[in-house]
Amino acid sequence: MLNRKGNLWVPSFDGNGAAFGFSTRLGGVSADPATAEMNLAFGREDPDGVVLSNIGIFARALTGGLYGAENVVCAPQIHSATVRYVTEADRGSGVTDRGGAAPCDGFVTDRRGVILTVRVADCAPILFRAEREDGGILVAAVHAGWRGTVSGIAAAAAEKLASLGAVKKSVRAAIGPHIGPCCFEVREDFRDAVAVERGRAFAERHIASRDGSLFADLTGMNTEILSEADVSPERIEVSTECTACRPDLYHSHRRTGGKRGAMGAAAVIL
Repeated sequence: MLNRKGNLWVPSFDGNGAAFGFSTRLGGVSADPATAEMNLAFGREDPDGVVLSNIGIFARALTGGLYGAENVVCAPQIHSATVRYVTEADRGSGVTDRGGAAPCDGFVTDRRGVILTVRVADCAPILFRAEREDGGILVAAVHAGWRGTVSGIAAAAAEKLASLGAVKKSVRAAIGPHIGPCCFEVREDFRDAVAVERGRAFAERHIASRDGSLFADLTGMNTEILSEADVSPERIEVSTECTACRPDLYHSHRRTGGKRGAMGAAAVIL
């Protein structure tokens, strides 16, 4: 369960040298009804300057005013399992320098002041914290839509942290607000695609039939995939909020037919 901190949701591992947060749609300067108030995605209804202001507000709220938009790293998201390692040289990529961002759906770093940020509006955002043997902190952030989920982006992030020296038992994860199995109605071709990628049993565990329709559970899928990557359930925190159920608090692609802004999820070493 995540904790409310102003207009952010934060995991219990927030603090102690690193900050983590999931935004809501509140607290920003977007005026368009579809994107108000906090929209972190360019190319929606907001002018770029408004989005940049929102990113700055989010960054300062996350870091207690220590860093702004110039420290944020974003990228075009492509529903993949690609997680990029980034450093201080990447700060501003996808934000103040929008032309140089290579597409991906996650980031990992061991450098201070690099705000790893993914954007969501029903997909599952996942944040990670880990430590090396010497106590050095590592963080990661991923965007897990259903395609990225079944492709194993959560496990890819855990593996990337391990490759940077993370002690496996130190890896903790938090799954932020996203569309829940109450609202994520899918078709049989969706179930078939999940079965092809991860097996029929996996699909049956996480796609349930209710009142003649099928509903998918992104939380269950990502929790199982993380467990397979040695991130046990007791080290995974999960939001109980469904973005489609709460249009007053979250942007939801499904609920609005695509007329929406995007929330952010971010991790940074302070």
